[in-house]
Amino acid sequence: MKTPREVLAELVRIPSPSGKEAGAIDYLRDVLAGAGTAPVVRGRNVHATRGGGGRRRLLLNSHVDTVPATPAWTRDPFAAAVENDRLYGLGAGDAKSAVVGLAFAFLTAELPAGAELVFAATCDEETGGEGLEKLIGDLPHADAAIVGEPTAMRVCPAQKGLVKLELTARGRAGHASRPWEGENAIELAARDVLALAALELPGEDPLLGRATLAVTMIAGGVRSNVIPPECRLTIDGRSTPAWPNDRLIDAVRGATRGKVAVKSSRFQPVSTPADSPIVRAALHALGATAPGAFGGVSDLFHLGGIPGIVLGPGDPAQSHQADESILLTDFDRGVEAYRRVVEAYFREA
Repeated sequence: MKTPREVLAELVRIPSPSGKEAGAIDYLRDVLAGAGTAPVVRGRNVHATRGGGGRRRLLLNSHVDTVPATPAWTRDPFAAAVENDRLYGLGAGDAKSAVVGLAFAFLTAELPAGAELVFAATCDEETGGEGLEKLIGDLPHADAAIVGEPTAMRVCPAQKGLVKLELTARGRAGHASRPWEGENAIELAARDVLALAALELPGEDPLLGRATLAVTMIAGGVRSNVIPPECRLTIDGRSTPAWPNDRLIDAVRGATRGKVAVKSSRFQPVSTPADSPIVRAALHALGATAPGAFGGVSDLFHLGGIPGIVLGPGDPAQSHQADESILLTDFDRGVEAYRRVVEAYFREA
């Protein structure tokens, strides 16, 4: 069987932007089949099972899709070049190192009688669509899950939710030489920007911190000599259990004058209790004393209430960056750590 480093390099060499993951999925199918399992390809996803008996079932999941390579890359994003013990490539950290590490944990972990492991490499995590959110209903129900993302191997049983809003401020057009005859929509939107900046969202979650709102885009204006009749703001909201999505949306509407449209609100905050067997097992196996929180949004949400953690090798700051890379010694430790967590979970359970 090939080494984890070899499989990682070969997987990075296969382009797999969201929607075009078939080549990467076929490659993983062959790796799993070559190791003696019976993988099943479903759409642009592949899954396999080891063990059985129904005593306890653990799901290992990560995604093979990546964001597109940008012109900012200074090297071939699919060469998987290694320099100074660092492998460079699109998806090297987010999240192909996790995919490979979980696959090897799936293949090599020692399972007690009655234990069952399910491995699933999925598509569309970056965009949503046909990945874990669809596949989860076809998989055997799991008692717990590990979702692979770059966390520098910090155990993260919680992540914030995500709200995307568009606020439209409407004024009245006029000639710029007689601004009093119109109503400047950019000025109206600016007042809403300041109102959002002053909006307080009290309540510190022990892991997730405070809920946040940020104006991330603004668009308005017709011509340089026309009072703008309309201005649009894009608002990014990150919710917590104390400030779930609906409450965050209501707060925005209550603080602003523009018309607020909800563009996305499906990702709710997720928090697995610290005393869950998967959290305890991961902390014990990694010698950690306290869990953390995942900084982005992952497929943890799509588990549908199954206790889970986000965990994986790699620096999360590398995600979606040009010249993305992972330190191979960190990857090696991650592969071994995944195996220890799996075995510790079945001992804990």
